[in-house]
Amino acid sequence: MATLIFFLTILTCLVLLIRIVIKAILHKNTLASFRILGSVLLGYSLLWAIFYFKSSDKEASLGTDICFDDWCATVTKIDKQEILGNEKPNGQFIILHIKMSNHARGIAQKPSEPRVHIKDENGHSWAFSAKAQQALNNLIGNQVSIDQRLELHQSLETQLVFDIPKEANNLSVLIEEGPFITKLLFQDDNTVFRIQ
Repeated sequence: MATLIFFLTILTCLVLLIRIVIKAILHKNTLASFRILGSVLLGYSLLWAIFYFKSSDKEASLGTDICFDDWCATVTKIDKQEILGNEKPNGQFIILHIKMSNHARGIAQKPSEPRVHIKDENGHSWAFSAKAQQALNNLIGNQVSIDQRLELHQSLETQLVFDIPKEANNLSVLIEEGPFITKLLFQDDNTVFRIQ
């Protein structure tokens, strides 16, 4: 529903912009069209803000699939390490064991820009550490990427390493998928995995 409202808003804005251009070419007054365009954008922005501030985090247990259409991912295990080979953390190493699966009925799935973040109670967010990930790869072998194409009913597991400040509190894992434009959709509650 949120996607439909977003596309209808974009379509309305495009129609209004075309109308403004045509009126400008014909030397007609465009003020009314600008007002309608502004009202549409303001209305959508207000609704987006309401949904954004109303959304909250829902805690899920390890192994619970978070699905985006037919591509699903979950955190199956969370480890903390003080060192990875010769690599020492700036804060603390947190290793997430991620399982991705294809729940489609008839086609392969490749997620669109999947992301895994660890965030704290203050809204700070961290992506995986490339340096620490390379240290893990050196120890146990190269890990598959989370954007790996999955054949029908296929599941793959991987590990991601994060270097999180020791002072960060109430950490949770958030799995997201989709291009940046999805941030413009109305926010739902986030499903997160708590780090104990």
